[in-house]
Amino acid sequence: MTKKAKTDLETLEPVHLAPETVPEPIADHAKVNKSEEIRLEARRILDAGGSPRPRDIIEVLKSRGIEVVSPQVSQILGNMGVERRPRKKKRDAAPPRPPRAATAPTPPSDDAFTLTDLIAAKKFVEMIGSPRRAMSLLDALDKLS
Repeated sequence: MTKKAKTDLETLEPVHLAPETVPEPIADHAKVNKSEEIRLEARRILDAGGSPRPRDIIEVLKSRGIEVVSPQVSQILGNMGVERRPRKKKRDAAPPRPPRAATAPTPPSDDAFTLTDLIAAKKFVEMIGSPRRAMSLLDALDKLS
């Protein structure tokens, strides 16, 4: 048997409703106006400062022996003027990225440097001693090539 998570209504009901205002469960063969019960429960939630949600109303009415379904509750809430909660907007889907190739990366152009290139250049300059001396060595190497 799985545990059922407590809803906001279960935690709010004892605080906001006095015991004498909580209706008793309805007998099986008694006539029940389901729409009116939904309206009453929605008003209780609104008066308590909450937002009536169909699943919460269904759960409370079920505990009192009244079976209702979500579309029925949603219809009645809409007729009451209760606004639906806005749906969360989905982020714009970015075009799928191509998979990375397992081969060696293509050599960068003369103008572009990668992070790996910059780290190697920094190590080279540290090994030589100064950026000016490293530049003169690279110029000399360029003249030899």
